[in-house]
Amino acid sequence: MALELGIGPSDAARSGAGTNIRGSRSDIHGVARDSKGVGVAAQIIAMFNHKGGVSKTTTTFNLGWKLARKGKRVILVDADPQCNLTGVALGLNAEWPPEDVAIDGEMEDSVEGEQVDDSGSTEYADVQQASEDFWSKNFERTLYGALRPAFESEPKLLSAVDCFPIEACPGLFLLPGHLRLGEYEVTLGVAQELAGSLVALRNLPGAFHYLLTETAKKFEADYVIVDMSPSLGAINQNIVATSDLLIVPTSPDFFSIMALQSLAGILPRWMRWAQLASKNEVLAEATYPFPSPRLRLAGTVIQRYRLYRAPTEAKPYGTPTGPFRAWIEKVRGANRYEFVPALEAANLTFEQDAYKSAGIDDARILAQIQEFNSLLPKSQEHRVPVFELTPDQLEQVGVVLQGSLRQIRSVNRIYEQFADRVIGLGESRS
Repeated sequence: MALELGIGPSDAARSGAGTNIRGSRSDIHGVARDSKGVGVAAQIIAMFNHKGGVSKTTTTFNLGWKLARKGKRVILVDADPQCNLTGVALGLNAEWPPEDVAIDGEMEDSVEGEQVDDSGSTEYADVQQASEDFWSKNFERTLYGALRPAFESEPKLLSAVDCFPIEACPGLFLLPGHLRLGEYEVTLGVAQELAGSLVALRNLPGAFHYLLTETAKKFEADYVIVDMSPSLGAINQNIVATSDLLIVPTSPDFFSIMALQSLAGILPRWMRWAQLASKNEVLAEATYPFPSPRLRLAGTVIQRYRLYRAPTEAKPYGTPTGPFRAWIEKVRGANRYEFVPALEAANLTFEQDAYKSAGIDDARILAQIQEFNSLLPKSQEHRVPVFELTPDQLEQVGVVLQGSLRQIRSVNRIYEQFADRVIGLGESRS
């Protein structure tokens, strides 16, 4: 059976940039206006860590969903050429179930001549066909396709992308990724080094930010959350340097500490480049001007740890097992005493009162999220966050069901607090 994506052009996308979507007014540039006529700009959030395996995609999807549930309009942007966010949001993850994978080339036991149950292969084929159909039909609605006029010197301006609405969550939209986005890495890197002297490259450094802000205006978005690849390439440098907020997902392990120590030096260096770029006359006069940097650290997320004691109402994080608890504290320490001070020295943090008002501690930990275990495959199957899974979707009974529901309530409380903290920081800036 072919997969149905349940996606199409949203009403907002069809209506155009100046449309009154939420009862607010829009100026001729499509900027949302409040009742007093004051411009309300979307905040771009970079979900970034150059260490892999820290659940950047899952965190992007879940946080965006929760913000939308709180009445915010959110665009999820897949800037990772692996396109995992696109796959999660639209059901295009083409992975064999673990139990269907043959070990050492062996097939499962069967009587000679007996037909083997091949339902897994059929499902796999459906996903592959759906993926081929989606990316072949929606090229210009991907991040790569939308940027092509700038990077391929086509004779037309970049324009807002017709994002895909996530049908199950009103107010949440997706700007899909594309494998070929990585092709722009080298070109952008050259442009960011030489655009000041080579006029032909001047439109590239500001292209990503221009596209995201124009798309945000079209959908009157409050937040644009960008899922990024685990690399230190030019695309990530550009997106981070032109974002408003930075969230750093980590896991309780030694490599996360190494990553924080590395980022403590890299991020200030990236922002020094961005400051110089924003003052460069050639880039300022470009069709897509490079913006003045506004990046501030929202905080760090520590996740993917195992529990010794289950979460409770009073203790939603649960009690991690001894080894995980020790490494959680080590990551907190590295964040508080190495990473955060380096960003403070580079003027990349908010004032202390802003964090305090948002309920963020001195270690600048936005959230601490346990491993999802068996809930994650169910979340991917139904294309909803773990905290929105229902008993019917879990297909469990008895104590197993009760344990899962307890964990779901815990994760929901964590993401409620997580989203409130992000909103609080945004309000402190405005």
